[in-house]
Amino acid sequence: MGVGERSRLIVLALAVAGLIALCGPQIAAMLSPAPARTPTQAWSLCPAPNLCRPVDVSSLALDAPITTLTTSFVAGPDDRTAHLALHIAATASAEVRWNGALIGTNGQVGPDREHETPGRFSSLITIPQDRVRLGPNRVEVRLSAHHLWAPVRRPIHDLSIGPYSDPLHGTLRHYLPTLLLSGLLALAFLGAAGLWLARRPPGSATLALLTGAVLAQTAVEASKLALTYSYPWQLVRLTAVAGLAAIAALALGCLAQVFVPDRRLRWGLTAALVLALLIALFGPPWWDAKALWAFRAGAFATLTAATVGALSGVRNARTAQAASVVALTLSWAPDFLDTGYYLLFLTLFGALAAQAIRLARPAPVPSTLATDETLSIPDGSSRRLIRASDLLHVRASDDYSLITLTDGKELLSTANLSALVRLAPGHLLRIHRSHAVNPAWIAAVHRSGRSGPIVELKGGIRLPIGRVYRAALDERIA
Repeated sequence: MGVGERSRLIVLALAVAGLIALCGPQIAAMLSPAPARTPTQAWSLCPAPNLCRPVDVSSLALDAPITTLTTSFVAGPDDRTAHLALHIAATASAEVRWNGALIGTNGQVGPDREHETPGRFSSLITIPQDRVRLGPNRVEVRLSAHHLWAPVRRPIHDLSIGPYSDPLHGTLRHYLPTLLLSGLLALAFLGAAGLWLARRPPGSATLALLTGAVLAQTAVEASKLALTYSYPWQLVRLTAVAGLAAIAALALGCLAQVFVPDRRLRWGLTAALVLALLIALFGPPWWDAKALWAFRAGAFATLTAATVGALSGVRNARTAQAASVVALTLSWAPDFLDTGYYLLFLTLFGALAAQAIRLARPAPVPSTLATDETLSIPDGSSRRLIRASDLLHVRASDDYSLITLTDGKELLSTANLSALVRLAPGHLLRIHRSHAVNPAWIAAVHRSGRSGPIVELKGGIRLPIGRVYRAALDERIA
């Protein structure tokens, strides 16, 4: 088995591992028996005072004008001295009665939208100790949800009686890591925006969009620490998280296309990613699942692009493959969206920051790239010999270069545009910060036009002329 064949097998093995990480846990969950449910407070649905039936509140749709739920809480001697509370996490307003007496409300329950005041998504109703009596206690909860502006598969997330605990303490403990990470993400966004504005690799508008979307998602996630909002705004929050996750996934997939040398394949991968994101946003009924599957779509798009690049020998493509497999695997961890999601992106941004520092150092053109009629072009882990006269034009692609030959073939080189221009100064002329052309193939220079000055090559290709490069172009073609 040769080295090339062994490398190909490693690349294909990573691609299969990524596919298993994407679909394996979901398939295993479908084939495995459902886990035993943890016993919870037993509730009954009472459409009328004397007409009650047991119900699973986690699958109850709040489609009646007012939904009435009842349960019996059997109190022991210790419960009379304990601080008890009813925890409600639901997209609904609530009214709680204990042994017939009203002990608390969350918003105002009403038979229609006009008479209902939306309550908070999560609330604690404290139970007065003097209301708790030994033995059975009748608990009645009335709910209404007339301000839902989007369908919710599970309106009630929690309805339980237990010891009182400070809700802010639990929320702070859960979201504190995300809040701390937001400072590093803000630095990543400022750095990406600075690189983009300074036109320094690996900066780009796509990278700035990615860091901005992740930073905004962090702010929305941690907003529960500072804001107290009603349950309709909880839907706004969940929608924003899913939408920002989709934007980040799209930007991630577009960044990964640097590994794909073929332009038509890049467009195809982008279209497939957009379709996958639409399915992720409108397919799963659970809001967290929308954001999770959007992230998985972006990670799998990155895996696909990296696989194509690795098979073509593009530098760092196999590393991107392995990182995508790790990301897909970790996405099945509990509470991944709250912490692990941001740690993964911070790792990516840290790697890109290290790359920016490395590229900022002036690097001489390798001696093997001699200025000769035959050029040795770095192509991943190998080199390709190309006659300089066969060059048509070169387009910058982050810290890579997309070379178009006179016969129409394209080659993705790991040398940047500046290095290639220094390699073949007699056959490449820079006309734009992103383009260099072979002067021998210039058919015309158009000084004015709707999109500004352009160079027209033989064959009809038109490329823009950068303002700072016009003088050199005029001198060269004079």
